[in-house]
Amino acid sequence: MPDAQALADRLGLDIPANELHGFKCGIVYPIRRLILTGEDNPTNLALLLGPLWETKASDTVKKTRIDVLLCPPPGSPSHTMAQHWDVGAPHWTPRAPSAEEEAELTKVRDMQQQLAGQLGGRQEVGTDDIRQMVMGMGANWADNLGTLEAAMNRTNQGVGR
Repeated sequence: MPDAQALADRLGLDIPANELHGFKCGIVYPIRRLILTGEDNPTNLALLLGPLWETKASDTVKKTRIDVLLCPPPGSPSHTMAQHWDVGAPHWTPRAPSAEEEAELTKVRDMQQQLAGQLGGRQEVGTDDIRQMVMGMGANWADNLGTLEAAMNRTNQGVGR
């Protein structure tokens, strides 16, 4: 446990969190901090999340890495959330994306361009916009819902203003 506490201190994590609910009590808080600082390796993930982190949190790690690497703009839902998670972070030095992550980043950026075209200069994403985007995906629409969600959450929608 001393190694985990030393890592948490180095990352600027408030562990144990003094909140019973909120941003610091979830699993994204320590994962995001590891990713922000470029210390998201299997050893550190196991130190903070336990030895079964891969079976319990690997999807959250992947999604959070994409979120950090996209560097969401102000006004996006992801940026608004990040403002809470990133308080006290010592530095912003995420690792470079892997080839697989780069492909996912490209998919999300392409979807953001499609979304921008759908919105036509508006910021607010409505139900009709989502419906049109899904209909435009064709037969494999279900395979692209995660990418659409990522694109919407990382697009300036005037959130938090």
